[in-house]
Parts: sequence; structure tokens; C-alpha cells
Amino acid sequence: MTVQPISIIVCTHNRADLLPRIIGQLRAQDYPRDAFEIIVVDNCSTDQTPQVAGRFVAEPGVPVHYVVESRPGITFARNRGAEEARYPFLAYLDDDCSVRPDWLSQLRSGFDLDESVVIVAGRIILDFDKQEKPTWLGSKSERWLGAYNLPGSQSRLLEFPLYVCEANMALTREAWEAVGGFLGMDQFGSPHVAAQEIGILLKQIEQQGGKVAFVPSAIVHHHPGIPTRRWMLRRAYLHGVSDGILDYFLYRRSLPSVAYHTILDTAAMIVFFGFSAGSFLTIDLASAMYHLLRAAARIGKILSEMRLVGDWPRVRSWTSAHVARSRRVGLR
Repeated sequence: MTVQPISIIVCTHNRADLLPRIIGQLRAQDYPRDAFEIIVVDNCSTDQTPQVAGRFVAEPGVPVHYVVESRPGITFARNRGAEEARYPFLAYLDDDCSVRPDWLSQLRSGFDLDESVVIVAGRIILDFDKQEKPTWLGSKSERWLGAYNLPGSQSRLLEFPLYVCEANMALTREAWEAVGGFLGMDQFGSPHVAAQEIGILLKQIEQQGGKVAFVPSAIVHHHPGIPTRRWMLRRAYLHGVSDGILDYFLYRRSLPSVAYHTILDTAAMIVFFGFSAGSFLTIDLASAMYHLLRAAARIGKILSEMRLVGDWPRVRSWTSAHVARSRRVGLR
């Protein structure tokens, strides 16, 4: 594996109690000590995050940099981390994760698969810390909590269209700059828990000929705690809201096309409700919840497509400015 300097970016919000674990594990990586840095981006925390992070900043060893991003939203935090980074590769982790000592070297190895690779994703395993998982939370529903994996045990290039999870990924700084950074749906009226900030970035990278790699041995354990059903349904609904806004940016559908897709989504929602009811009657609570989550996501997407939720004046304003700017630089 080629050793290249890399900046690890950890975005955090009111999780001062979790920071010592992840920072300690990052400082213990088997990567050369002079080839990486840790950037903690505090996104509007009101707890002891500044004091906790400050202790690590003052300690010797792998440098820890602490910055404050006062604009609420994960997209602003991720972009701020990239702006502060000194190195040509950027790795992202969430504050409620844990990693093995070889995580960084494994993730970085994905860039060696092909010279056109600009994004590398790793595997995310949910860890409930010995808490008993409720019967309604099946493996299919865990993706709403950030679980991410693909079949196979070998590192490989991925085909577009695709999705990667931002909580365990790395990308080149050059690619981040070329596409104008992350554009998350939390900037357009969808809360940060469903920002989908990777969607447009992946599309732009595809258009520019970049490639994406998956390294299953780059493992992150995500510690989400046991969620409530209400929280899960809200998250699924908000993902649907983000999907509706994201589709607008990606496809620029005409009104007839929007109406057509709204009808399809409505039909899908009804089917998912039916599957959920059927599973509930057979006492298959995990399947019932999975289909109910899919129905909730469709509700959010339908309302978003109908312009009933989301900051659509801002969406249209951004789109107009982006098209005008693209024409000026000859991209359209």
C-alpha cells in the first residue's frame, strides 16, 4: 500500500462522552504517525465537547485539531472539515463509531485498486453494546441506522449508480474540490439525520470519470443505541423527503414526469402498507416494521415531490444559480 498523508474528519454534536473512545482509537492506528491528522468538527455542541477535544489537542502524538462549525447541519460540518484539512486525502467517521487499529490503512488501500478511484467506502457493522435488540428490529431495517455492507470479501471497484455511507468513507481532496464539496438536503429543508449529502457528489464524480471502491476489511462499528419505533419511522420519512429533493437535483424532471413518479410512489406506498399488515397478522414483527419503514419513506418522498415539504424556494434558487454558473464556465 502506498502511504499518502490523510486527514481524518470526525463531525460531532453533543457527544463529549464518546469523543475519547474514537480519538484514542484513531491515534492508535497502525498508519505512520506523521502521515495523518485528526480534525474534530464541533457542530453546535452545548455540552463539554470543547473541553474534551481541547485536552486531546494539547497532548503530544498524532495532531488533533478542533474547529467549530456554527451552522447546524452535517453537510456544513463535513465541508468545514475538508476546508480545514491539510492533506490530499479525506477520511470521514461519525462520533458514535469505533475502529480497529488497521482501519485507516485498509480504507486507504482502496485508492490503489485503480488510478481513477476517488472515493473508497468501508463496511459498517451495528454494535448495540450487549443491549437486547427488539424483535421488531430485523437485519433489513438496520440500514436505517447506518449499517452498510456489500456482498463478497474482496476489495473491488463499484458500478454506478451506487450509494456509499458517509460514516465510513474516504475521498480525494481534489475530487471534493472539483465537485464543489458536499451538497446535503439539510440545506434545503430536510433535517441532518437524512441529509443524503453523498448523492449529488457521487453523480458528479461519475460524470467526471471518477471511480468508487469498496474495501470490506475497512470496518467501522457504529454504536447507535436501541432506537424507538417512532424514531425509526421518522428517520425513514425524512429520508424520503431528502430523496424527493435529491431526485429533483439529479434528474430535473418535468411536471408530467414528476406526476408519473408520484403515482408510482403512491402505489408502492400502498403495497408496502399491505405487506406490513400481512406480516403483522403472521406475527412477523421484523418484516412488518421493515415494510412500514419503506412506506414511511415513500410518504416523505411523495410529499417532497408534491412540494409540500422541503424548502423549495431555496431549491429553485440554488438550481437557477448553479445552471447560470455552469453556463459561464462552459459546463453545459
